[in-house]
This record gives sequence, structure tokens and C-alpha cells, in this order.
Amino acid sequence: MSQISKASPAESNEFNGSLRVLIAEQEQAVRDALVERVEKSLGVTADAVNTAAAVRKLVEQHAGEYVLAVVDTRLPDAPNGEVLDSLTENAIPTIAISSKVTDDVADRLLDKHIIDCVLKRTDEDIELLADIVQQTLQNPQRKILYFSTDDINRKKIRQLLDIHRYTIIDVRNKADIRRQLSEHPDISLIIMDQSTLQFDAMETISDLRQQYRREDLAIATLCSQDEQQLGAKLLRAGANDVIRQPMPTDEFYYRIKHCVESVERVREIKYNATRDLQTGVYNRDYLFEVGEKLYGSAIRGDIKLTLAMIEIDNYEDITTQHSPEASNAVIKSLAPLLSAELRQNDVMARYDASTFICLLSNVGDHNAIMVCERLRQLVNKSSVDYQSSLLTVSCSVGATSNTDESFLAMIGNANKSLQNAIAKGRNCVVVSSSTLADS
Repeated sequence: MSQISKASPAESNEFNGSLRVLIAEQEQAVRDALVERVEKSLGVTADAVNTAAAVRKLVEQHAGEYVLAVVDTRLPDAPNGEVLDSLTENAIPTIAISSKVTDDVADRLLDKHIIDCVLKRTDEDIELLADIVQQTLQNPQRKILYFSTDDINRKKIRQLLDIHRYTIIDVRNKADIRRQLSEHPDISLIIMDQSTLQFDAMETISDLRQQYRREDLAIATLCSQDEQQLGAKLLRAGANDVIRQPMPTDEFYYRIKHCVESVERVREIKYNATRDLQTGVYNRDYLFEVGEKLYGSAIRGDIKLTLAMIEIDNYEDITTQHSPEASNAVIKSLAPLLSAELRQNDVMARYDASTFICLLSNVGDHNAIMVCERLRQLVNKSSVDYQSSLLTVSCSVGATSNTDESFLAMIGNANKSLQNAIAKGRNCVVVSSSTLADS
């Protein structure tokens, strides 16, 4: 059963100041806490004010720049949520915060389809609010496939999802679902609306479940309130959720959010289980798991497999002369450089403290030598800035394409080539009887 792959989980300061958020809050302590979380933790530019007049001025000054607003619905010059009008009129997604939601404010929230409303009571609520801000800013990275044959439905649902900044991929027929899943393996959710029932939605869901499990890809269907029996059938076919229409907008949002985030959590768990936490490349366990599969393919003649072992030559010297933290900085710096030099289908894993293993498919003997030499030169030209010291590094590479015995034997053969490279003085490549080094 296939699984949808996932890119690296979100990291701190991921936005690098490229996004702009407007914060309007009358209490300075709350305002300062939000600004600190948004700017320091997320790396987002935050403009903070305490009146509706200031909000309007900022919106005029930075038209089109704000990707999100966080506003107090009871500002001194706008006690009944009037500040929301200027934001929604300018299509700025908005999170409302208030110590009390009056009927007037509730009506405005309902009419304007605000992202969320958070009650401002304790420090925990501020943390919740900051988390909602972070999730909303990350939503463009979350892909939802929307299957509909009805243009009216499509426009309505897209407007709702666009407010939350999700990336939406529209499809109009069953064949396009498979194509889009192939082109976008990071899709988290498929939404199928009422119009798709004529194409036998249950059969479509059942077919998808042959390849994608519920935890790997969520499916939500939109049905009318009076189709009670259909909802149960869709769930049995493999849908994660059946969303009855019409439904309150905030409930619709939360159920979509739950589907997306449940898949995301599973992907993050699976990602962490296969990765070396220090470098982000694959770990030793995954190396053996995927290595055995690739070795099996090589034995059957489906692919030609080359295994390359890369050792950082002066790893121990850097540890002795500087510190373990310095050698860790080197390995952490080199890992993404080496990984980026490989093809998408190649596999790179950390084998031990100073050694990586690369599994190369169908490169051929001559090209394998060239790939290994390119990796060696890349390391040799690199340097790592650590505590005002510029650390220079080199590496030795040993590789083999011999698949006569076992995957473990391939590692042993590559290690023999690596030891030959080390014996030749390090900073060179040995692939079987071939050797390359700096001239």
C-alpha cells in the first residue's frame, strides 16, 4: 500500500520576514506577547497598533501586503467590532480576539467569515491564538484537492477555503484525481461535493483506499442534510468525514482543519521515524529498510545499484581541536549540500557519526565514479563558520556496484574501497579498481 510522502516539517523562523501581519490589540501586554511570538518564533513582520483608526491607516499604507490580521473586536474607537469591516473589505484574512463577544460582534463575525474568534482570558488563550496564527500562515503549504462538477459549488467552497489560505487544486473528473495525486504527493485532503455523487463517489473512494490509507490521505464528502443513509455508506467506503450542508461556517472550517492536521501529524511521525534528527537526511534504520528493497530490485535486474560510502576525513580532528559541537556543526552543514547534489530517486542516509551512505540507481560504472568525485569536490570546496573559526573539511569515498552476495555485503565492499581511499592519503574516490584524487 502506497504512502504519500511529506517534506520536512515546518521549522522556526521559516518565513524569514517575507510575510506581514497586522496586530490590533488595546492591551499592551497581550500586544507585546503576540508581536514577540510572531516576529521571533515565526520570523514574520508584525505591525502592532491599538486603535481602529491606526488599522485603517496601515491598511491604506500597505495595501495588498498583509496576509493576516489579528484584531481586538473591542478597540477604544471601535467597541462593537467595526474594525473588522476595513479588513474584510480589503480581503485580509482576520482572526478576531475579544474578552467578550457581543451580539453585534457575533453578527459581524458571521457575515464576514472571519477565520476564527478567540476569547482573551488567560496566557493559555494567547498561546492558542499564536498557534492559530502560525497554522494559518502555514496553510499555503497545505494542499487540498477539490473534486466538483458544479461551478456554483466550486466558487462557494473555494471562497471559504481561500480565507484560510489553503492551496486548492480543482479537478472535474475521476481521472484527474489520480493525475494530481501523482503530481502533488503532498496533498492532505480530497473534498468531494454533492455533484460528484453522480459519478459514484463510493466507488471512487473505495478505489483510492486501495492505495492510500485514511491516515495517509483524508477524504471528506459534502452531502445534504436529508441524505442520512448516504453518509453512512460513504464512511464505510473509506471517507474520513461526511460534512452535511448547509453547515455553520466555523464548523466547516474546524472539520476541514481536523482532516488536514490529522494527516499532517501522521506524516510528521513517519518523517521523524526515518530521519537522522541532527542532519535531516535518512537514518540508519531507513537505510537498511529501503536498501534491502533496492537490492532486491537489482538482483531481479530491474535496476543497477551503486552504493557509495562517504567519510568526513578530519571529523575526529575537529572534535579534538575544537569540540564535539564543532564536528556536529560540520556534519549538519555538509548533509544538505550532499543531499541536494543527488537525484530525487537516490537515497542518502547517515551511517554513523562521520559517515554517509548514498544509494544510486542506474548511474552506470563511469557515471558512478563521476557522481562520487563530484560529491568529494563539493565537500573539499566547503568550509564551515563555527564560533569565528573557519573549519575546512575533506572527504574520502568508497563505492561498489557488486550485488553478488547481499546488501550487507555491498556495504562491506564499499567500506573496503573507502579504506583503500584512506590508505591512499584520504580526499580521494575509490570505486572498485578506479581511483580519483586532487591533482
